[in-house]
Amino acid sequence: MPLIEPYVNILRHPGTARFSAAAFVARLPISMVGLGIVLLISAVEGQYAAAGVVAAAYTLAAAFLNPLGSRLVDRWGQMRVVSVLVTVNVSMLLLLAYAASSSWPTLALLAFAAVGGATQPATGALVRARWASALGAHPSLRTAFAFESVLDEFIFIIGPPLATFIAVAIDSAAPLIVCAVLVGAGSVLLLVQRSTEPPPTPRAHATGGSLLRMPGVPVVIVTFIAIGCVFGSVDIVVVAAADAEGRRAAAGIVLGLYAFGSMVSALVLGARSQTRSDSVLPRNLLLASAALAVVTVPLVFVSGLVPIGAMVLLAGLTVSPVLITGFTLVERLVEPARLTEGLTWATSGIGLGVAMSAALSGWLVDRYGIQAGFLVTAVAALVTLVVCLLGYRVLVRGASGDRAAATDRRRT
Repeated sequence: MPLIEPYVNILRHPGTARFSAAAFVARLPISMVGLGIVLLISAVEGQYAAAGVVAAAYTLAAAFLNPLGSRLVDRWGQMRVVSVLVTVNVSMLLLLAYAASSSWPTLALLAFAAVGGATQPATGALVRARWASALGAHPSLRTAFAFESVLDEFIFIIGPPLATFIAVAIDSAAPLIVCAVLVGAGSVLLLVQRSTEPPPTPRAHATGGSLLRMPGVPVVIVTFIAIGCVFGSVDIVVVAAADAEGRRAAAGIVLGLYAFGSMVSALVLGARSQTRSDSVLPRNLLLASAALAVVTVPLVFVSGLVPIGAMVLLAGLTVSPVLITGFTLVERLVEPARLTEGLTWATSGIGLGVAMSAALSGWLVDRYGIQAGFLVTAVAALVTLVVCLLGYRVLVRGASGDRAAATDRRRT
């Protein structure tokens, strides 16, 4: 089948299927931690604002501090750095689950969440760095990135329903405990695969300066912050809408529809990506962001869980083109010696947006209702488009200027 063949081909490379499968397990909790925190604290305290603030503490700490960990990974290697991060992260998730269940003060919950977020392994960046090491500058790398995006979306299909089912069927603290087990087990399975681990790069072999000053990189990161705001606000508002109808378990299904739409578009885009030139990447990002805005803004005018589910499924179709194109641009803009750090900045941008919108949309829902929460979603989608419009020329110059240099560096 033409749609599947490109993915089969990349998975035939030695070790790729194994490290991708391990990374899938390790990053499954990314779709469950934030929602798990919201489900737990809202069940214990009865407040979405408090739940949103604690969830925001986790994701904000991850957004700001994960790039530091990834810089250390580029310098010292995945095994040496990630093993320490995972140990702390698992401990904090378990402590947070116990403390929230025991009604500890919010300050304690914030502390556990912040340390847990700061030490969350950037598994998405780790696995994409392994793909880049395995495939080099071959066009199939874009298909590999699309494949990982498909897995990301599948994670967000099964993660939210799994978290809500576990919370309802077992205990409100159970999702965080399951997250701790998954991230620990998956990370171990990934780290023991030493043959596909990218070689560390000593400081002397990497250029200095902040990645945020490289042409085009800030545009992608700000775009990802905005799309993260879309994600975070949808999570909070959908849970509130399900609660309003007395069907909390249905929230996971609706959120899964959002991810399903994104997964479908990722499959199609990834299968066709090898035939397209890198020169169209900035244009593709602009078009994808425009489509995201067109289908997301109407959420403000929709009420009821079933209509919301239909709209988020449609909106989900436009998400993956933005993410896949953005990740590919970062890979083209950033030197290989700092690729893990660059990819982590991109994923951290998403996390930062999720944190900002989770707190704001939770506050708006508590005070003004569900439709007010979707205002955050609509504004964030429009900001995504505006950023891509304003940064279009910078992306064109950055991508065309760095492509040849990046290719040469990978060949040396």
